[in-house]
Amino acid sequence: MRYQIFIFFILLSCSSESVDDFQQTAPTYKNVNYVTITNESTGGGSQFFYLKSGFSISNADSCYCDSECSKEVIEVAELQFDDQSMNFRFKLTISDNFTTKSTNDWCTKYN
Repeated sequence: MRYQIFIFFILLSCSSESVDDFQQTAPTYKNVNYVTITNESTGGGSQFFYLKSGFSISNADSCYCDSECSKEVIEVAELQFDDQSMNFRFKLTISDNFTTKSTNDWCTKYN
């Protein structure tokens, strides 16, 4: 009997799975004034400045990109960043739905 109880506990411990291992954390977007993403490549690259309306580009931090790098400024009505997923979302106008973008594989600065 003792042997059967021992085997039972071994099987039970091997078959239990932690629910925490499979649950994803819900995004926690926070309001920010800017998000800059940079993808530098040989002979150029690209840089995008997502700026909340009224925020100056001179106050936005960005990663290095050489003079051949293309730069684009996008002024948005709302801007949020989730530092767990490294995704950000924005609305071009207040009445728009959010557009979500990933910053994976980009050098990213935000505040």
